[in-house]
Amino acid sequence: MKERCRETLERAYLFIDREGLDESERRSIEIHLEECRPCLERVGLERELTLLVARLRGCSPCPEEVKARIARQLESF
Repeated sequence: MKERCRETLERAYLFIDREGLDESERRSIEIHLEECRPCLERVGLERELTLLVARLRGCSPCPEEVKARIARQLESF
């Protein structure tokens, strides 16, 4: 994988969420995605996944017992 592709994909979530990137960084990623189909497809998949998770978040809340179990496991780290 090319270094530019690796950098773009590492920052894909920031790009998708529109957080943590200044305008020049955002434009640089956009240009790369216009020129690199594999990265465009990967970021497109990540964007779809992010949208799906956002939609599902509002559908059914996590049961309290599951939250408590996760919290206990996190405390053990």
